[in-house]
Amino acid sequence: MTQTPTPPRKDLPQIVIVGGGYTGVCLAVQLVRQSRQALAITIVEPRAQLGQGMAYSTRDPDHRLNAPAFVHTALPQDAWHFTRWCQAQGLHTQDPEAWRPDGARYMRRSDFARYLADTLQAHAQGAANGCHITHCQDEATDALRTSSGWAVHTRAGQVLPADMLLLATGNPPLRLPAPFAPQWATHPAVIENAFDAPRIRAIDRQARVLVLGGGLTSRDVLASLLRQGHQGPIVVTSRRGLMPRPQAPALPVLSQIDLPGVLDALPGGVLLDRLANPVPEFLQQVGRPFNVRALLRALRQRIRQVEAEGQSWFQPFDEMRDALWQLWPQLPLLEKQRFLKRLRVWYDVHRYRSVPHTDDWVQQACDRGQLQFRAGRVQSVQSAASGHGMQVSLQTAAGSGCSSEVFATLINCTGLDTAAGMAGDPLLAALTVQGHVRLDDCHLGLAVDANCCALAADGQAQPDLRVFGPTTLGTFGDPMGAMFIAGHVYRIVPDVLRHLQRGGLNPGK
Repeated sequence: MTQTPTPPRKDLPQIVIVGGGYTGVCLAVQLVRQSRQALAITIVEPRAQLGQGMAYSTRDPDHRLNAPAFVHTALPQDAWHFTRWCQAQGLHTQDPEAWRPDGARYMRRSDFARYLADTLQAHAQGAANGCHITHCQDEATDALRTSSGWAVHTRAGQVLPADMLLLATGNPPLRLPAPFAPQWATHPAVIENAFDAPRIRAIDRQARVLVLGGGLTSRDVLASLLRQGHQGPIVVTSRRGLMPRPQAPALPVLSQIDLPGVLDALPGGVLLDRLANPVPEFLQQVGRPFNVRALLRALRQRIRQVEAEGQSWFQPFDEMRDALWQLWPQLPLLEKQRFLKRLRVWYDVHRYRSVPHTDDWVQQACDRGQLQFRAGRVQSVQSAASGHGMQVSLQTAAGSGCSSEVFATLINCTGLDTAAGMAGDPLLAALTVQGHVRLDDCHLGLAVDANCCALAADGQAQPDLRVFGPTTLGTFGDPMGAMFIAGHVYRIVPDVLRHLQRGGLNPGK
């Protein structure tokens, strides 16, 4: 793959993808696979290796994919593509810890990043349709409309012409929540970004550690601390004290995946089929317009039914999750806000499930009394009187009590704030000022239409400016996770190509 942008061929449609993580890679690969004509595709990404992004840039061997390998792929039309790559790489023997007793494999995230880079490289040059992918290792800082499309400006001073601008900026960096003032981010006892691996590794083994947030990010931190031999006490606090649920039982076929002929016989489109299924019947019976209470009541009733038949809550919940991209847009704004305020945290702990390997480490630390989980919130913080660490006032969830404790290190693992991240991203900030993008009505990300066209400040859809991935959370409800991102990209790319065709460039189907 070309690392430095070559002069654009004026006879080819120019597509610029901003963001080279999972979403950006999926976009480039699907454009190559679905276009009937040559495209000049440039991915603007400051990291040297494409396919990493925030999620897969970790080098920690204990940071594994949050779901079995078969739901991770760059090609949703081939659900087993990553599994075959792992076999070809010999990872099933090199990484025996990936195996679980039920046959599921939880691969290292760093290996998935290598897979994405290899898959992108395979599509970068020499495609039968003449498509070409270039990596511009730089940061996009601005984008200006031109008579023919866009001019994307980078920090290094490059100007990239684009007939189509695709934003795949992913998740924003973690930031300290209230009541932390901005200056706390630079305090020596505070690690604002839980993905700062060097600082996590440098924590004293005897230090008393406070982890803010109880989701999957905190699980990664706990895996790192415990695996590297941390001996000091660890307290994990979140507002409700909830923890990610365990993984669902694995498909029986996974235990036979390495037997001759088994993998080749499995349907490649199983993931796309799941996402293309209609809304489950037990949810369709809810009257229109949809409301959160009625949907929750229907889900609970369905769970009781399947449990009476000897099954578990995973089946109806996953059916609802897979259809959420169809359900969410039909909810009135007031109902969306009600869900975000009252139910989102409960949805998240069932939706984003813990890696079994990490569960083992966490349970062992809890059994020996080293690790505690508490429900509550930080009331106030100040530097410790001793001059080392910080004194934190923790209020219980019920508001009935407050404790003041000293911690040597505080690690921020709270949820992602996409809206705040927009202000910190120079390109998104510039596009906002120009009126080309705006927050969605839920203030969770960027406003887009059903085809991911960015909505301008005046509400106008812009077919040549599209947004993909986690930034579309407010519009689609759950565009998170590999399976859902890849499936959504697959569905929308034909419309991207049709728009280029209408522009007289004729690359699409």
